[in-house]
Amino acid sequence: MTPSLAGLVDDGAQASVLIVEDDPASARVLGSILKQAGYRVSIATDGHAAIRALESEETPDLLVLDWMLPGISGLEVCHWARERWNALALPILMVTAKTDPESAYAAFDAGASDYIPKPFRGAEIRARIAAHLRTKRLVEERVRLEEHLREREKLSALGLVASGVAHDLNNPLAVIGAQAQILLRGAPDEATEAGLREILAGVERCTRIVGDLLGFARRHPLERKPVDVADVLRATVELRHGDLRAAGIHPVLEVPGSLPPVVADAHQLQQVFLNILINAEQALREGGRTLRVAATVDGAVLTAGASAESPRTSVGDGAAGAATVRIDISNDGPAIPPDVLPQIFDPLFTTKSADEGTGLGLAISRRIVREHGGEIECRSDDAGTVFSIRLPVGITAPHQEMHGR
Repeated sequence: MTPSLAGLVDDGAQASVLIVEDDPASARVLGSILKQAGYRVSIATDGHAAIRALESEETPDLLVLDWMLPGISGLEVCHWARERWNALALPILMVTAKTDPESAYAAFDAGASDYIPKPFRGAEIRARIAAHLRTKRLVEERVRLEEHLREREKLSALGLVASGVAHDLNNPLAVIGAQAQILLRGAPDEATEAGLREILAGVERCTRIVGDLLGFARRHPLERKPVDVADVLRATVELRHGDLRAAGIHPVLEVPGSLPPVVADAHQLQQVFLNILINAEQALREGGRTLRVAATVDGAVLTAGASAESPRTSVGDGAAGAATVRIDISNDGPAIPPDVLPQIFDPLFTTKSADEGTGLGLAISRRIVREHGGEIECRSDDAGTVFSIRLPVGITAPHQEMHGR
């Protein structure tokens, strides 16, 4: 979560600040100062309310904490928060009338990131909040970059191995398939014929795996041009229409007539959407009945859904800005186990049977999205699973990279 001086994070949403202040006038002044700077502000009037707010689903980006609170003091709240979040995950600004050095030492010892005595100046508190949140952003971006570099190194090494393995497998597979075809034409009985057809089915399965490996490993230039993601979504859902109907899911597509252009390779975007739709379909075969695709741009939510009972449903919330096109593909099937969720984008990781996946689909999807300057993430709980894709809007192509290796 990253604010600038205007209080905006890089995905277009506002940075959030929780003010813990029991004096209504002080809370009102602080809230007004920060709202004018562009932050989302919530207020807690005592220590218990502050802890309840911090335990809610959305942790604030920064905590402004008064020392003197009824019930639980600000110092105790600070201790409690530091046991759960470090100073980069949750900066804490202690705002208090205590101006003696011992109080400042106690606040920092409790884990406060900064100490601002009352009466404070609005410009000062805005500047300090912006500085702490800017540091938080830089650290988070560095972590993301390091993760991306590690992923690229891992994919590079795996690409070399995959290319060699695929090449070595193609020749014997071709021989096995050709010999089985010859023997099939002269099969003396039904049992032999059935056995040969099983061999050919196995060869076909291996050929598909080799194709996935080559697709993962091979480098070729990206063909990027302005693409309307709405057209790609319509085409992708249409491809799966028959399979969804056969699985008992009634597909209904609702996308806008057009979306702001994304500079992309349309075929690769379709591959990403197709991989995720197939994963959702397979999850729904184990339970649940709703498949939903939502596209969000500049605060407007547009949906494409597939549901047996509710074919048209609007979900999601708008973003404050038009920097990205966001696509959410969700289903209400069984949740992905928490210990599995962090691994789903790892190459060759799969929980499916050998007949259903090679563990490359989501790895390829993440690489494609990142090569287009976007991000993909997955959330999963008892309500279902959501894959969220963000792609930058614009008419200038990102840096041209080679796909695969």
